[in-house]
Amino acid sequence: MKQISKLMAFASLALVSCQSNGVKVTVSNNSDSDCNSAIVELWADSVLSRLGSKYCYVTDSNGNEVASQHTHDGKIIFRTSIGKGSSEEYQLLPSDTLHTYPQLTAGRLYPERADDMAWENEMNGYRVYGPATQAKGERGFGYDLFFKHKTDDLILEKLYGPETDPATWQKVDSLQKIDPELANKFRDSISYHIDHGLGMDCYAVGPTLGAGVAAILRNDTIFYPWCYEKAEVLDNGPLRFTARLDFAPVRIAGDTAVVEHRLISLDAGSYLNNTEVWYDGLSGNADVVVGFPLRDDSPSFISEGIIAYSDPTQGPDNGRAQLGIIIDNDFTAKSDKNRHVLGIVNISPSDTLSYRWGFSWDREDIKDMESWIQYLKGQKRQNLEVEY
Repeated sequence: MKQISKLMAFASLALVSCQSNGVKVTVSNNSDSDCNSAIVELWADSVLSRLGSKYCYVTDSNGNEVASQHTHDGKIIFRTSIGKGSSEEYQLLPSDTLHTYPQLTAGRLYPERADDMAWENEMNGYRVYGPATQAKGERGFGYDLFFKHKTDDLILEKLYGPETDPATWQKVDSLQKIDPELANKFRDSISYHIDHGLGMDCYAVGPTLGAGVAAILRNDTIFYPWCYEKAEVLDNGPLRFTARLDFAPVRIAGDTAVVEHRLISLDAGSYLNNTEVWYDGLSGNADVVVGFPLRDDSPSFISEGIIAYSDPTQGPDNGRAQLGIIIDNDFTAKSDKNRHVLGIVNISPSDTLSYRWGFSWDREDIKDMESWIQYLKGQKRQNLEVEY
């Protein structure tokens, strides 16, 4: 029996006998609340060796095929929804080819936009800034957010497209010489900082932790990570996006070459990214913080391993970004001199910090902080057990 914990599910799963035409899987929700969306994980080697095939696909109890994915780290994943006290049965069936499904998560590097790494699912979009941004001296340390407006489509390519098209800026330059006001109106008409019907970026990052980046804390000073040095997309949907970011060596107090490594994954149906952070070059234990900058006097929520805050966003009337972090390690909460709310985790040089972070927009499905906090509490309680 193998247990996989800290995953986005509220279920107990048993992999039972290999049937003549596949492997039968039973998923049971023994919790006191419904599981509306969970990603089930199985080790691919175990399943495929039983099936005697290179790939497999998944069907539900009615024989309908459900989307699945073979991940970079040797797992087969699929999505399930189960009411409390209920169970569902699935079949894993052999296949010589990898089946394709509608893309619910996706992301890529955008070298045409200063090396951004940006990704999304049906709920939200995210980005982290790259080496071209750092080379220009722009101090953008934290995660940035893309808000989706009344759509579950993937929208980043549409948002980035006009912004990164050289012809756009040639037109802006031409209009600027003729009529600066007209140039500004045209710029606004293609800007992803303004909602034109799909969504926008109205969250401010700047020299802060943004929407939940981790950073080392020494003597009450946050050593903000600047932009990544190397990035690689490991999974690109349909159900999970995963990227690895590696950072250049930096001096942190007495440690002369500290290197951060970051693994970020986003699943379909989730408001939260799963993130692991670890460091090379630490000479001893270190305090690592995760948190958000406080933009106004709205109270933050800190309880049960959760940090939450309602950010006012930029713009005259863009609603609020309801930010959330779930920290799997034990942590201490505090506010710092730069008006951050922080969770502090003490790690050893060999430790990995595991946490989840994300947001909801109060103009979409989760309308208020009370509902958002209940969502985070539900996610904190979730645990997926796999037996086979």
